[in-house]
Amino acid sequence: MDILNYITDYLSGHFTVTGYRTYWLYLVSAAVIGFAVYLKTVKRDWSLSGAVKFLFPKEVYLHRSSFVDYGFFAINAFLMLLLISPIVRQLGPGTTSFLAGILQDLGVPSMSGTPAWAPVVYFIAFVLVGDFMIFLSHWLQHRVPFLWQFHKVHHAAEVLNPLTVYRQHPMDLALSSGMFLTGTATVTVLFSHIFGEVFSVKLYGGLTAVTLLFYVFGYNLRHSHIRIGFGKTLDKWLVSPEQHQLHHSYVEAHWDKNMGLIFAVWDRLFRCHYLPAKDEEIKLGLPNDEHKEYSNPIACYIVPFKKAFRFNKGALAAWAVAMLGLSTASMAAGRFAPPTLHLEDLTWTEVDQALEEGYRAIIIPTGGTEQNGPHAILGKHNKIIRHTAEEVAKRHGKTLVAPVMAYVPEGSISPRRGHMRYAGTLSLREEVFEMVLEDTAESLFAHGFRTVYILGDSGGSVAAQDRATEVVRADLEPGQRMIHLKDYYLENGQVEHLLDEGYSRDAIGYHAGIRDTSELVAVEPEAVRKTGLRSTRQDRGATGAYWTASPEIGETMLELKIEAALAQIEREEIAATRQAKRADD
Repeated sequence: MDILNYITDYLSGHFTVTGYRTYWLYLVSAAVIGFAVYLKTVKRDWSLSGAVKFLFPKEVYLHRSSFVDYGFFAINAFLMLLLISPIVRQLGPGTTSFLAGILQDLGVPSMSGTPAWAPVVYFIAFVLVGDFMIFLSHWLQHRVPFLWQFHKVHHAAEVLNPLTVYRQHPMDLALSSGMFLTGTATVTVLFSHIFGEVFSVKLYGGLTAVTLLFYVFGYNLRHSHIRIGFGKTLDKWLVSPEQHQLHHSYVEAHWDKNMGLIFAVWDRLFRCHYLPAKDEEIKLGLPNDEHKEYSNPIACYIVPFKKAFRFNKGALAAWAVAMLGLSTASMAAGRFAPPTLHLEDLTWTEVDQALEEGYRAIIIPTGGTEQNGPHAILGKHNKIIRHTAEEVAKRHGKTLVAPVMAYVPEGSISPRRGHMRYAGTLSLREEVFEMVLEDTAESLFAHGFRTVYILGDSGGSVAAQDRATEVVRADLEPGQRMIHLKDYYLENGQVEHLLDEGYSRDAIGYHAGIRDTSELVAVEPEAVRKTGLRSTRQDRGATGAYWTASPEIGETMLELKIEAALAQIEREEIAATRQAKRADD
């Protein structure tokens, strides 16, 4: 029943889901454009029946070749389920995992902060690389004789209708889909790594806005009898329906021409661009009546294998092994790396896969929303702890980072005491904060994480974090660990370092002083207000000479915290190993 539902959804989805090329809107828009061509052709002597005959001629839609298209479209529903989808589904994540692992292993640096232009450049790169990979796969299908045996199925069509686009052999689909997913995944991984945050393109049913617009403006006319170009100028840059119809022609001058999907620039670069002359004859099918060998859907699947086997037995065997083994090989490589270490920026399936690949440790970072003097934003701790938690997770390996807890105890609400004396501070009761920590940790353990670390950036939260850790530890199963990485805050050596550098304790200060102000400047410079640094208010809510903070000091302070956390993790792991050995003995 599940298979039947899948096939039904697959077939109907081509007309109801935005991502398919035969989505109803694209068909309607193509019909509207076709109707405009009809009106231009007949001028005033138009009629509804004449328009229907022009748009849907019997000699096209009732042609034997069209029935092959219809049958091939239906059969492919089974093959997509059994063969193509399982293979292709691995290519995007597989490429992402492999490249992310390589970049991490090589220690390729990431930028701190994303320039405003980066998302725009990423979107352009995503669209161009995706379109080029589709062109390149198509070019290879024409230029590599072995691949051409399978691509002939598409060119065997003697007439063109919108479903002809799906008359593609599974080997063709695997190559083009795989190259597209590999190319776009590469762009995403590179941008995400370079700029230190997850990049993604907003998709509409799996399509970018550019592709969606291209489909709306007459895409389905390229597999039709209606010839229409975009004009001399646009035809140099965009692949018009007429250019693609010519691509299907078996006239020798038309062979291997106009292989692009959206942009004609690739054809021009590869010297295979061809603009047809007015009323230039287009003959559809294959030369020497070879298209007759593909007279039914079953032949479209079997004949290419026979020809490929006769042409190159070794290439066919290698291709089949590669296609059938790709899914297994991708998973066996064990190189999965999630696109980000931050739990909140992952899908549940990505977290599930990360768990399967050994990401069994996770950090719960706690920050706070509190006053930080007139110069630093209220979310200072949240900005800093997100950065340091990610670094700890990255260096420790196989570790994710839970969302930063931005609400912590900050003092009595009524009467207002502690940081609550200053506007904007948000405070939780100690017992509430502890329960939130406990439930968060238990949620993570329930999903399969084996080690949960608490990493806090505020001194006022240390005691509550200790208590929550002890409560959770009392109910842990064998192999589960709950660890409060308090050395990160209490034993990081920051003050000692600054004293060695010649700073006095008064200059160093405590709350919102040189240390955390410098950290914030290093992580997010705009989060420190220059006007606040010059504030003359008597009750500043901050201590120390914070106006002398610098990103250089901040980098050192951050590194000391990170190293302190990693050192504690190492000690805890050594202790756990010794304890396990004693238990075995």
